[in-house]
Amino acid sequence: MQVFINEAAFWGLLVSAIEVYKKESYGLLLGHRDGDMFMVVNAIACQKAERHATWVKARDKSYSRIVNFFENLPNLYIVGDFHSHPRHNTALSEDDLYGMSPGHVYIVMEIKDKGKEKYWSYNEDGTLSGTTDNWFIKIAAHYIDPDTGKHRMADVLCPFAIGFNIKARTPSR
Repeated sequence: MQVFINEAAFWGLLVSAIEVYKKESYGLLLGHRDGDMFMVVNAIACQKAERHATWVKARDKSYSRIVNFFENLPNLYIVGDFHSHPRHNTALSEDDLYGMSPGHVYIVMEIKDKGKEKYWSYNEDGTLSGTTDNWFIKIAAHYIDPDTGKHRMADVLCPFAIGFNIKARTPSR
């Protein structure tokens, strides 16, 4: 399984995680599925989610409104959701696993203070990582294998991000 993240979705994921850093971000992934590939074209943050450093939960009423809105749009589908793990890895918790269902993709982002500069690149485990501004971010994608019912990791593909590095700041005059 592969998850293709386009430029708009990449920015949506990063901004969402950075905005609420030190608490978890949460949002919906929009796009479609094409065989063994999820095409993620947008990542929409759920602004009213209840946030904590180690968990996040969508508020039922606002989440229902968003889901209903997207279910009534043509050619744009909710293919899964995303959340961040501030200052710890992309492994899924028991709560994360419990909330997963077959046919969807789940993106988890590790975000922590940047140590050394790292250009965005693919990792051997199928994840994507790099630094931007003050943060290190690692993006992983998970899904439920329909044949076994077990959790699996998908390969993350985001050609836009590869080699990306934030511009060096120029002193203001």
